[in-house]
Amino acid sequence: MRANRSKSDITTTKMFTFPSNHLDYELLDCGNQRKLERFGKLILNRPEVEAKWTAKLPKKEWEKADWYFYEEKGKKGEWKSNKDALKEWEIVYQNDFQLQFNLQLTNFKHIGIFPEQVANWDYIIEQLRKLNKPAKVLNLFAYTGAASIVAAKCGAEVTNVDSVKQVLNWGRNNAEKNKVDNIRWILEDAAKFVEKAVRRGDQFNGVIMDPPAFGYGTKKEKWKLENDLKPLLKNVSRLLNPQKHFFILNTYSPKMKMDDLKAILNEMPACPKTYEATTLALKSKQKLKLPLGNLIRWTTL
Repeated sequence: MRANRSKSDITTTKMFTFPSNHLDYELLDCGNQRKLERFGKLILNRPEVEAKWTAKLPKKEWEKADWYFYEEKGKKGEWKSNKDALKEWEIVYQNDFQLQFNLQLTNFKHIGIFPEQVANWDYIIEQLRKLNKPAKVLNLFAYTGAASIVAAKCGAEVTNVDSVKQVLNWGRNNAEKNKVDNIRWILEDAAKFVEKAVRRGDQFNGVIMDPPAFGYGTKKEKWKLENDLKPLLKNVSRLLNPQKHFFILNTYSPKMKMDDLKAILNEMPACPKTYEATTLALKSKQKLKLPLGNLIRWTTL
């Protein structure tokens, strides 16, 4: 077992990591445990537990939102609007290339992408530029596969794994929209997939992970972040190309503090002595900083 490292061994470049402006998105305001956001042509008013302060904009500005999400028990809820607003629309990401993503209202307040993840999309492009040959990338807990589409657009051979058929199909449609056909769409429990990949001897130049705090696999396999992340990371270590790889891990859970996450990572066989440990966040137009989970990254490229 790898010995625990001291905190001084860990490279933390900055307290927050914010996304670039490559996505047609703005955090207009946040506070009172809600956030006011512009995604392309629509403005949404959604719950956000981390926005614990008082909002900056007056109430009349918040009331201009096209959609307001009323959250009920179990995080489900309902979208309501005072106008004839679209329920489905597109948003553009522009970097070395342009991508379009379809957005939709869902009963879990999510709409298809997480804008803070643009920081990782840019990082993926930066890392894949460094490889002189086609890369193999694995995206676990991939949701609608936006990061997979970004990697595939760079020429990578991508394996996209999620346990929810609806979001997998959503991702396929976005890939077709962007003329991307180099992605394997796998409907499976992430841990089960990784175990099989280890037995096959698969290796990847990039692994992207955005595990939920709690969830279920395709056969009702229970996932609990604080219990199941450690054994999963041990197996993921065996999938990383020893010479050339990058690794991205996000966790958004009040039960997984950064120190706890570092302790788990320090026992991960592939974890280097130094790595980036920061908080993924959004910044509002009023310069409010909205933290949205832990972010761990490193690269050998």
